[in-house]
Amino acid sequence: MPPDALARMYGDLLIVRPPVPATCNKAGANYKSEVTHLEYAPRRAYDEWLAILDGIVAFGGDAVLAFEPDDEPLLDHAALEVDGAGLIRPAGAREVVGDLAAVLSGRVFTANGPWVTVDPGGRTARGVMPHMLPHRRAEAAYFRDLLGAVADASGLDLALTECPYRWEGMADVAVVGDRVVLTYAVAGHYDAGLGPRSLRSSRDGVAFAADHAGVPERARVYVELVYPHFHGDTVHFTARPPGGPARLVHFAGGLWGDGHDRVVGALGPDQVVPIDLPDAVHQYAGNSRQVGGGVLMPDGVSARFQGSIERLGLTTRRIPLFELFGKAGGGPACTTLQLPAGIDLPAGSPLRYSASRDRVRARRERLPERLTVSADYFAGRARG
Repeated sequence: MPPDALARMYGDLLIVRPPVPATCNKAGANYKSEVTHLEYAPRRAYDEWLAILDGIVAFGGDAVLAFEPDDEPLLDHAALEVDGAGLIRPAGAREVVGDLAAVLSGRVFTANGPWVTVDPGGRTARGVMPHMLPHRRAEAAYFRDLLGAVADASGLDLALTECPYRWEGMADVAVVGDRVVLTYAVAGHYDAGLGPRSLRSSRDGVAFAADHAGVPERARVYVELVYPHFHGDTVHFTARPPGGPARLVHFAGGLWGDGHDRVVGALGPDQVVPIDLPDAVHQYAGNSRQVGGGVLMPDGVSARFQGSIERLGLTTRRIPLFELFGKAGGGPACTTLQLPAGIDLPAGSPLRYSASRDRVRARRERLPERLTVSADYFAGRARG
């Protein structure tokens, strides 16, 4: 039998976080956000995010979210402009409504959140918090506050633990039956022949998280990533066919050395469904997310990939991702954090998207249609 944390891994609740109104890829920490863009469409990014939420509900799950007071000054403007110093103004105005340095531009990617488990007695939710790159560490407050509200509404105690090592959350955890594939990056392997790239999770980090979740060493498969696959959820995802064993839908070229062979050896060849390079690298097929009996997938994937999932007996739904993937480097899995079974959040809770859909959708009209960034902003950062 699998450890409890693995058996209960996939509940029907997923934490999400609205994309920031001043959406901008300022950090350059993955191969999509390394490209400088001067034009953004915050309302379109929000539409893409809403499509993910609607897909979650359509497949029998629910999204859990909260809005943030810090967004208010950035709302109710037709367009925003960012100057060379990073100051944000309504287009054509002198009034400063924000500073890009304080904007959590990567916050929509909640897959970088904590590993949450519920104890066998069902009384306490426990979580190990991620240890992110410096520009994303302030995101932790959202998870603390939202999980606290979820626990209170569900009649659970909450205990959170800090990970002392670099670990970028559940984006590097894939549970397949009684095994868990843990991904991480090593300097010189991840970025071999390319020059230094931002390293993400470490082996110590993923091991600490698995220890905290109570996963025994025999259940773990450790593998290294290679660029441009900065997290495991850009390489693979777990598919759970109805009435059959779980499968790892997986791109062999995303792992260093003999990583793919070790994954196949641990899971068995029949439990691995291949992803071709064009789908994996160019379309982020590995960033698909199963919810209930359906799979949310980036809309650019091939018919061949989609067919491989449908042959498992799963329904599929394509999600448009021009802003969230095309500019930021994320998709359905990156923008969702799976919570475990055993969290009984009341059906009418305002934390649920299904109970607050009208309010969440109405916010779209308050978002700017356009955000432009001065080229001087990026030039200044490059000089720094």
